[in-house]
Amino acid sequence: MLSMTLAAVVAATNAAARLPTVIVEASRLDRADAEIAAHVEWFERADIEAAGAADTVEFLEKRANLFVRRLNANPAAAQLSMRGYGANGFGRVKVLVDGETLNNPEMTPQDLLRVPLASIQKAEVLYGPQTVLHGGDASAGVINLVSEDPEDGCRGELEAHVGNLGRVGSHAGVRGALAAERLAYFASFDFDRADGWRDNSAYELWSAKGGLKRRFADEGWWSIRCFYANSRYGLPGGLHCGDGYGSWKPRARTAEDLVSHARSDVFGFAFSARGYFDDENCLAAEFAYRNRHARAYGYLDSRVNSFDYRLQYTCTARLADFDSEAAFGVEFRHDLVDARGYDPATAFGGDNDFGRLSSALFAREELWLLDGLSLFAGARAEWLNIRDRYDLRYERGITTAAKSAVAGEAGVNWCPREELKLFARWTRFYHAPLADELYSAYGLPNLQLEPEAGHNFEVGGDWRFAEGFDLRLTGYHSRLEDEIMYLNYANRNAPAPTRRTGCEAALVWKYERYGSAGILYSLVDARFADGEYRGNEVPMVPRQRVRVFGEYRLLKALSVLGGYRLVDRQRYGSDFANAGGTLSAYGVFDVGVRYRPDTGPLAGFTFAFTLDNLLDHRYCDYGEYFGGHYVYPAAGRTFLASIRWEF
Repeated sequence: MLSMTLAAVVAATNAAARLPTVIVEASRLDRADAEIAAHVEWFERADIEAAGAADTVEFLEKRANLFVRRLNANPAAAQLSMRGYGANGFGRVKVLVDGETLNNPEMTPQDLLRVPLASIQKAEVLYGPQTVLHGGDASAGVINLVSEDPEDGCRGELEAHVGNLGRVGSHAGVRGALAAERLAYFASFDFDRADGWRDNSAYELWSAKGGLKRRFADEGWWSIRCFYANSRYGLPGGLHCGDGYGSWKPRARTAEDLVSHARSDVFGFAFSARGYFDDENCLAAEFAYRNRHARAYGYLDSRVNSFDYRLQYTCTARLADFDSEAAFGVEFRHDLVDARGYDPATAFGGDNDFGRLSSALFAREELWLLDGLSLFAGARAEWLNIRDRYDLRYERGITTAAKSAVAGEAGVNWCPREELKLFARWTRFYHAPLADELYSAYGLPNLQLEPEAGHNFEVGGDWRFAEGFDLRLTGYHSRLEDEIMYLNYANRNAPAPTRRTGCEAALVWKYERYGSAGILYSLVDARFADGEYRGNEVPMVPRQRVRVFGEYRLLKALSVLGGYRLVDRQRYGSDFANAGGTLSAYGVFDVGVRYRPDTGPLAGFTFAFTLDNLLDHRYCDYGEYFGGHYVYPAAGRTFLASIRWEF
């Protein structure tokens, strides 16, 4: 084992909240957060419950301060954004569930319905490009959601919730261990529905999953998981409000499209394993298969079969009299997409039947010059080949596109004391075009679209000072060539480079007796660096975001929760000329209460009530500009009451 491995934190006194050493699985290197040269946010079950969130999307918004765009009420269709990306920013965020990739090969967001909030045991967020280990889906960051419980013993949970706007839902889960506690199992079932805030924004969600995990004495293991999820929801579309931004407010609950709906069915399985040859050599393998069938508007229909393979070898050894760790790996992903779209109203459309095959090689080396001081470097090369047989009404043919991209990273990580981490890193990153950015069931292939490629520089630190306090601060600057944007009714490479300069900060306090509190801040200045739009703001990027949260324990079993979220103004989507004004800044309050007795007949129960958008503020987090303004109003005041029983 590496002699320089750091303990992330020391056990605190009984008065202070214990900050455990968290292995950041999203790093794919089995590291504690103190050993990773990046801004890392991690959350355990207690943090998730204290967030007062109704679903996984809302939790990431409230506690990780991520920006979320909602085109309708369905949380499965929410779009996550990190590091100042606008349209299709979700394609730059890698989302993993127990190590399995949720990212889709085409322009649809990750389906976070697959990870009901009640099932999450741990969440980890890495900010900034993680392309070397994760590929082009991770050019803005990585989110890893863990539902498997590593603890031994049998546990079960039941939960039910009800709210306004017709919202009802339930969760049932069980996990435990068999065969001398070497074979762990888990299973869960979830249901959620609501009428939605606007007309034609109702949704209904179902999901089920289960799996086994076999542990071995040498710390090796294998696991297999299977899953199914179904979602149905309305598509109310945007409200057209001409040149007047505020004119939509009296119509905030209306929709101009009252008939369009969508449905998505997803099922599959994932297998992963890790084996140790000895204390210095480890081999990890992952395989996942997923089938997704999506239908929308009555005439769009697509079936996607995705196959993911990954093999990684890790070796720890002495190199030039220094401790070192090297990781080498290969990745393959094969996506088969059958997309059909013919609109009878416009007599326009076509069929696509295409395959996208990507293969990658990566390597990373980290060298410890001293205990707590390391240098690292890594590289990745990826090749993509897309083949499509399209059938338009008047044209037939076969087209292929081959793309390639490279990534690299180098930096230093220094932990002079166990409570302090300082890092600096440079990254070359990329993002490959999504499948339907190259092809579309509506038109001809867009084969000239090139992968994005950029450079990122960042410095930061994590300081656990005093008792229960944690301060994290990161500054970064990136420049991106060929950014893929929605421009002139098509996905195109930006006509000029773009740049982003910003910072992320978090100050969090945890104290077991009294609760927790924190303030999260994000600042990003995203602009065109040259060309026709030089100096203009990149659309759909709020300049600042602030999140304040708190949990105060009035009694040992009774806590009050609250928070405030402030999002700065942003340009409308597609408004590269900055001619259409801005979506207004907005601030939203939320409050809640939680009661969880640990003695008496109600021991094991948790009762919670949350109220979001306390002041019933009217705002939009998403809008588009095509000569006129189209806005997507966010929800007004909503409440949710829940009962959870753990046994």
